[in-house]
Formats: sequence, structure tokens, C-alpha cells
Amino acid sequence: MKEQTYRVFEAIKLDPLASQQSLADRLDMSRESVAGHIMQLTRQGYILGKGYLLAEQNTYVVIGGANVDINGHSGTSLALHDSNPGTITQSPGGVGRNIAENLARLGEHVHLIAPIGVDQRGDWLIEKTRLSGVETHNVLRHDTLPTGTYLAISNDCGELQAAIADMRIIDSLDEHKLSTKQALLQSAYSIVVDANLTVKSIEWLAQQPLEALFIADAVSTAKAPRLRSILPKLSLLKVNQDEARAILDSNEEIPEKLAEALLAKGVKEVLLSLGSQGVLFANAENSQRKACHPTLPVSDTGAGDALLAGYLSACQQNKKLDQALSFALACAAMTLESAHANHPELTVQHVTQWIENL
Repeated sequence: MKEQTYRVFEAIKLDPLASQQSLADRLDMSRESVAGHIMQLTRQGYILGKGYLLAEQNTYVVIGGANVDINGHSGTSLALHDSNPGTITQSPGGVGRNIAENLARLGEHVHLIAPIGVDQRGDWLIEKTRLSGVETHNVLRHDTLPTGTYLAISNDCGELQAAIADMRIIDSLDEHKLSTKQALLQSAYSIVVDANLTVKSIEWLAQQPLEALFIADAVSTAKAPRLRSILPKLSLLKVNQDEARAILDSNEEIPEKLAEALLAKGVKEVLLSLGSQGVLFANAENSQRKACHPTLPVSDTGAGDALLAGYLSACQQNKKLDQALSFALACAAMTLESAHANHPELTVQHVTQWIENL
């Protein structure tokens, strides 16, 4: 940032509602010059909107799916092709939205960019997300497509047996709509994308001259290959083993070799979920496995989203690698013990206490 532009920026920080003329008088500059510097600050993402809304440090922007989760949990051993007694619940979901909520609950400042329908479910979803602490004013409403819905069936052990995802609306989040959020993207500390986005949207993001760290969640085996074009841009990639094999088009069975292959593609850090075996972290200097914490699962929906958010939060807390992985796994374990995709008491304090009580 040039010196004169920096002076204008500092003056705005002191008085965000000041007029351009008052700023000019204070800085001994012309109003036209101040206006030019403000335009430059806006283009660069330091100013986000009217009233000189300033970009905040360490802001996450999460781009991806947001939908309503309808979860059926069988009360007895699941019988296929038959009706099963159990419970049915509704909760906010979507990989991107879940990650955003978890980050917000862990104390991070998070904006969500996601397409949501103009319908009753959409209104409910936005309100629930806002109440969790996520900034929702960048959500994009779609007036013809319905809000995404994810229907999951779990057995009596909480293990997912089948699911149907109506996510047609996510394809409406194209590069044109993303370009309307350019100022927010420019201001972000980290941008988290999930592979629900279309290949074109992911490629558009990869081509933007952004300073933010790029982080991605592979979502599923079918969608993970969409991230191939952005791999060299990624500071962190969270995948499971099947998703890693799908990205690499590989039959490799050894987790460490999967991680090495992803690093060779340009990914800076890999967070490889090993399911019930824990997690593997790898970068150019380190490779470390960490076993899961003991837990009594209720539902495994959202556990991977909590794992990623927990790791990012731990990094912001400047935890050492072993502690960061333990914290991330604790977030996942607490979510496994919840009937919903997001644990309602997922805070740094509660996660820390949960670990101490093991």
C-alpha cells in the first residue's frame, strides 16, 4: 500500500463515518485525491462498503453448500426395504455452511457465500446460521430453485447407510455471482471452498489475484476431482482416503503415499481423514498420524467438517502440531456424539475441557 493511501486508510479507521471533504481537510489533501485513494482501497478489499466498512483481520470466507439436513436415525438394527422405527430431526447442514458454523462457534470471524432459495426452509436456514455467529449478508438468494436438502438415513450405531442430496441450487453459484463478492474475497485472510462448487467456479477462484490462503474440503468421492485445477493454490486440503484416490485417479492403499502424491501436485498441507483410525497430517517437513479419541457416536454427519474447522482453529491458537490434531479430532468426536451436523456447544473452552476429561 502506498504511503498516501495508507494515510487515508488510517484516517478512516479513526473515523469511519467521516466525509471525503473532512478527511481531505484533516490530511491536507484534495477531496478528489482522497476519493481516488478510497476507490483504490475498495478495489483492494480494505474497504468493504458504504460507511467505510473496513476489512477485519483473520477473516474466513467460506464458499460452498448450505442446505437443510433431514436425519432419520433407526432405533433398532436397520432393515433395508422396510419401515424402521426411529427418530427424524431437521437441522442446518451443507459442507461449506457446517465448516462456517463450526469456525464461528470456535471464535473465528466468518462470512458465508452460498446459494439459498427464497422459501421457508431458506429463511429458517439463514436465521439458524446467523444465530450460530456466521455473517450471512453475503448469502445469495435464488428465486426459482429450492433451498438444498440433504436426507440421511443412519443405523442404530449412528453410521450413515444412505443419503439423497438435492443440491441443484449449488450450480447457480457461478463465476458471475462470485465476482459480485470480489471486495469480500480480496479482504479475506482465508478462503475455504468445498467441492460442491462447479469446476468453472473453482477455476475462476483459482485465477483470481487474491492474497488469501486457499483451503478446500473434498466433500465426496464423486466431487473431489473438481479440485484438481486448484491443487497448486491450496494451503490446506482436507480429504478422506477415497476422495484422495479420486483426485489422484489412483488405487494407492497407503495413506502416507496418498498424502505424498497430493503434496507433489502442489498442495502445501494435507489433512487426511482415516475414519475410525484417526487422521494423517502431512506437509513437506512432517508426516504424523493421530488416533481418534474414544467416543460413543450418535451420527457421523458433519464430523469431517468439524475436523477441518477444529484444525484451523487450533492453528489460530498457535497450537503445536500434535495438540492441533488432538483438538481437531476432539471437535470431530464431539460432533459424532451430537444428533446434528454441528455440535451446539462447540467452543474452544468446551473442546479443551472435553479433552481434559478423557
